[in-house]
Amino acid sequence: MLLIQLYHNRSSAVYQRIINQEGYSLSLVKEGVAVEFFLKPEWIPKEVGETKLNLVVERKFDSDIILEKVGKSQKHFYIQLNVVPHPNRSSGQLLNISHITNDSFINSNGPEWQITDTTGKDLLGGTYGGGEGPGNAISVDIPDTELSKFAQGAHVRFSGFYLYGYAKFNQSNVTIWLSALFPLLVIACLIMLYRKRSEPEKNLGWKLIGHMLLGGFTFSLNGLRLPLGFVIYLLFFRKPRPNLSIKDKAALLGLAMYVLQLVVPPVLSHLDSIPKQSAWGNVSIEQLGFDGVWKMVMARAPVSNQARVEGFETVLAQNGEVIELEFQLFDPDANGRYNRINAVYHASEQSVTLKRSLTNEKLQYSGAFLADDFVNRVQQLELLKLKPAGGEHRYVMLELDPLHGSYAMKNESNFGVDEKGVYPIGDEQLPITATRLIVCAPQSLDKMSACEDDVNYYFNIVEGGMRE
Repeated sequence: MLLIQLYHNRSSAVYQRIINQEGYSLSLVKEGVAVEFFLKPEWIPKEVGETKLNLVVERKFDSDIILEKVGKSQKHFYIQLNVVPHPNRSSGQLLNISHITNDSFINSNGPEWQITDTTGKDLLGGTYGGGEGPGNAISVDIPDTELSKFAQGAHVRFSGFYLYGYAKFNQSNVTIWLSALFPLLVIACLIMLYRKRSEPEKNLGWKLIGHMLLGGFTFSLNGLRLPLGFVIYLLFFRKPRPNLSIKDKAALLGLAMYVLQLVVPPVLSHLDSIPKQSAWGNVSIEQLGFDGVWKMVMARAPVSNQARVEGFETVLAQNGEVIELEFQLFDPDANGRYNRINAVYHASEQSVTLKRSLTNEKLQYSGAFLADDFVNRVQQLELLKLKPAGGEHRYVMLELDPLHGSYAMKNESNFGVDEKGVYPIGDEQLPITATRLIVCAPQSLDKMSACEDDVNYYFNIVEGGMRE
């Protein structure tokens, strides 16, 4: 029991840090997430009081939606729901009843409750009240005059939940440990040297610190840091004096600190450059849509609004359902380096596999899409509905050419895409300056499978290939 209590206290503390954005980034992914359940007539008290149920009516997005109780007062009865998230310490998703901004929690006042009978007829017609809190509790109040309509039970739908993705601010565990251990290690070394003194000496501790600082003193010349302090020590401080041996070692300790400053940053940079992989489950494109999956990747990677698309590829079934989505992103960080992020969504597993690494290499394509702009264009132009040449195909693959450049693909299938739809582009209209999306029909889901009947679709056209 104690372990369970400790777990819940820990989980509650993590949840509070997430929603208060203390050490976590939190992003809205979707509004209007709904839950539906059947309200049994025997759950409604006949007298003033409560029927405590605590039934989990649905589990979604790493949260339990609970029908806590059905209660009755003098003039109305009420149904109360609650949401219990199960937060992850690193990244995850959760439901909440509030629209959370940087400094406030805002509750929606829209028509979120819908109650119907077994035939689908609306029982209330808007004649109900609502309540919120404490925490994630939400309730609907129904006048007693409507009670007879619930004799056979009712279908209850609430569509006022907000879905969020979150991620802990990234900080290398190696960096954290080094930051904590390095001062302790230096202090321990100085204490060991002090204890090995050969004779008493006034203010020896401060002298050892001074020797260490002198040994680690550097002079910068054309960006190159030279150990000038240790050279000065060798030239002027080697004459015989009390406790010379430990003073030499204190100066060497300072020199060792200088060497570590040269060695550790490249080592940490190398460790950061090693791709790190993670995977998340319970991500459904049927529930979130293309835009929602992208927002979840943005929230949980996390990805800044300055990220650019280095590559995009998706495979769809014949009926248009997404089988796989892949985003390749390039995201600058605050230290002048770049995060390379590869996120792959697998519809069959409802999961996302994420790989990320740090690099000093800049993006090759200066005209590459801002990631948010690209996702918006995919939706505005309905790019996922584009088809390869020929008739129906079992699979359809779309691949983005991230370079916004000039193309002259003569004797090929070329089409433009704008807000009005798709239109043909003739060879006489080439070259064309635009963004290209290649659509073809793979023979199988194998990455090495041949892709046939390819078509070039151009959008965001700047020059050439305009609709006539």
